[in-house]
Amino acid sequence: MEIQRINEYVTRHTLSYKDIFTTVYTVRTEDGYLLFDTASYSEDIDEVILPAIKALGITEGNLKYVFISHKHRDHAGGLARLLALFPNVTLISRSPILKEEHPDVKFLFFEDMESIGGCLRAVTVPGHTEDSAAIYDERTKMLISGDSLQLYGIFGSGEWGSNITLPARHLAAVEKLGGMDIESIYTAHDYHPFGYAYLGREAVENALDACRRPLLTIKRMMENHPTLSDDAIRQKYQSSVNIPTVSAKVIAAVRAELISEKA
Repeated sequence: MEIQRINEYVTRHTLSYKDIFTTVYTVRTEDGYLLFDTASYSEDIDEVILPAIKALGITEGNLKYVFISHKHRDHAGGLARLLALFPNVTLISRSPILKEEHPDVKFLFFEDMESIGGCLRAVTVPGHTEDSAAIYDERTKMLISGDSLQLYGIFGSGEWGSNITLPARHLAAVEKLGGMDIESIYTAHDYHPFGYAYLGREAVENALDACRRPLLTIKRMMENHPTLSDDAIRQKYQSSVNIPTVSAKVIAAVRAELISEKA
């Protein structure tokens, strides 16, 4: 498999998942390597990830961390196999379920902006899920966002819309990211309308704005049409622009969290 080198510290590896792709990153830290996510299946580890990291010189001795951006199949599905091969790594996650599932593994349930490997920060970005998180590389001012920043949804499939079920917390997290010194963002999937890599401060700000807009657009529609049902709002949103489908649970979450009782 071709290894895409992002910079001297980071490589990117894409793998098929249903009708889209998902992504695994390797990051060289000051005390060893970190693997960001583990793809979808055990076969992904054996057939793609293991050969790729071996080609980079990553071994049981220098793979120090595995960071799980959140506990969904296409990001944590290969974790059990990875841990069987590298039992001494530190598992880093905000998922209490993963901690319960892997009681014999060294586990770091990190705090927001906690330092990892002397050069990285673990960043909480709730919204898509409670445990959604990213990695910030202080050396390059790069954020690996995983699935935490969804913009308008994923290119390539109508079923992969912007799936933010905690909108209030997500908007706060996006504001936090906007205040950080981020010069590039690399994601897990190919998001509408900017793809998977946002390079330079202007591109970063545009991507963060695209994370806000679906939620704020739905909120504005509800405020302007207070008698419309959630299903009618969803249809109105979907017909407004050519964007990936948003789910009914996102509409309900926006109403529950962003619409005041007076609206």
